[in-house]
Amino acid sequence: TTGGTTVVTPVGSGLTVTAGTQPASSLMPTKSTRVPFTVLRMTASADGDVTVDSITVERTGLANDASLSGLLLLDEEGTQVGLVKTLNSLHQAILSEDFVVKAGQTRTMTLAGNAQTSNGGYGGQIAYVSAVAVAANTAVNGAFPITGAGHTVNETLTIGTISTAA
Repeated sequence: TTGGTTVVTPVGSGLTVTAGTQPASSLMPTKSTRVPFTVLRMTASADGDVTVDSITVERTGLANDASLSGLLLLDEEGTQVGLVKTLNSLHQAILSEDFVVKAGQTRTMTLAGNAQTSNGGYGGQIAYVSAVAVAANTAVNGAFPITGAGHTVNETLTIGTISTAA
């Protein structure tokens, strides 16, 4: 409110979700983090901002859920949005940190995963992460699921370590 006048920002009449340019399939070594799986393009209608409330993601492919220690959302700058979530018994996680897509604008968001933190016998399995639903404060248009790259679990490579001598 300004001087007793309430300013209302209109809610957009729709959000369109499409697949973006997907990352290349690669190896996913033990302890790797923020591995990009699926890129989503979210475009708000021109008549108002849209608040995305959640993205439901699902682990698919020939991999065990335990090959991923968590799933997360990255914005255009590679900054994590919200908390890392773990998979439930339906092989799904709900990324529930709100973010805004400005009226008439497109945001490119990436579904990413963190690999297991110790070898679990999943080497050679190929994991995919799909967006299966998007919830917003307006109508959502899109063909789901949207699936990106499949990454092969690798338990023989090691992410760098460091030791200190006293």
